[in-house]
Formats: sequence, C-alpha cells, structure tokens
Amino acid sequence: MPLRTRWIAAGLSGVFAMDACFEIGPCPYEEDPAQLGRTPGFARLNALEIKCYAAALVAVHGVPPLGARFFRRDHSHDFGRYQTLALRVRAGCEGGVAYARRIEPGLARWYHAGFTAPVTYDGGPRPTIHHATVEAAIASAIMIMRPPYPDGPERIGHLRAYDPAMGSF
Repeated sequence: MPLRTRWIAAGLSGVFAMDACFEIGPCPYEEDPAQLGRTPGFARLNALEIKCYAAALVAVHGVPPLGARFFRRDHSHDFGRYQTLALRVRAGCEGGVAYARRIEPGLARWYHAGFTAPVTYDGGPRPTIHHATVEAAIASAIMIMRPPYPDGPERIGHLRAYDPAMGSF
C-alpha cells in the first residue's frame, strides 16, 4: 500500500505522535534484486543493493533531513532472512514526513538516478558485480551525471553531501 494511502487510511495529517517507519523496497521496482535462496552470496548483494538504492534516492531527492534516516529492515521468509530499504522518521519531524512523501514513488530504474545497477542477474549461475561498494557506485554515478546530464550538478551535490554511514547500514 503506498505511503499516501496508508496515511489517509490511518487518518494521519503528516506529523506523527511516535516514530514512523516507511518501507521502500530492496531496489528500484523495475529492476531485478538478489533472490533469497537462489542468488549466491545473497546477504552481501542484498545489503549492497539497499545501500546503493538509498544513495540513488539521495541523488534525486537530497539527503534525508535531521530526524529521518534510511535503514535496512529485516524480514523473515521460509528460505531465510532478507532486508529492504526503509526510512525511519522521528515523531514530530515535519521535514522527515515531507521527505518520505517525496521518495514515496521510488525509482523505476537505476538510470533514473544516474546510477548503473551495482549487480546484474543475466540468468547464469553467478551474478555480475559492477560496483562492489556503495562508494564505487556513487563515484560512477558522479561520473555519469556530469554535464550535459539533466539535473547533474544538483544531483552530484546531493551525493557529495551524502555519507552512506548516516543510515543504519
């Protein structure tokens, strides 16, 4: 259920009396993520994709305001544990709620944020790792977003202001 729908259904005006957690997903919604029980090295690749997705959202929407932060949310499944990207907003943080609304649509593809996929799954037995760290993915995105990339300077500024260690990764 999209954030907006959850807010309306709960009768929320946009400022919460307690901390709120908003589920975002493991990667852009039209991309293939690591598959639990199928992808070799799943836990490492799942964590890498989540960190890169947070950075891609920052490139487009800026750094989360004080009182909001990205984190990896744990989930249990029959095949084991997996994680998704989520945003925690502190109670009373209006800027965090506004940020959550901006990122609500997510990204469809990595390239919508100027990123290349950190990992691709071409149907073979092993995934292809293009960026082994979030820092490498950010460096690549900064190279891609140089002029004449639309909104490149602004997005590069967002990424240079972002410290992936700010989230609970």
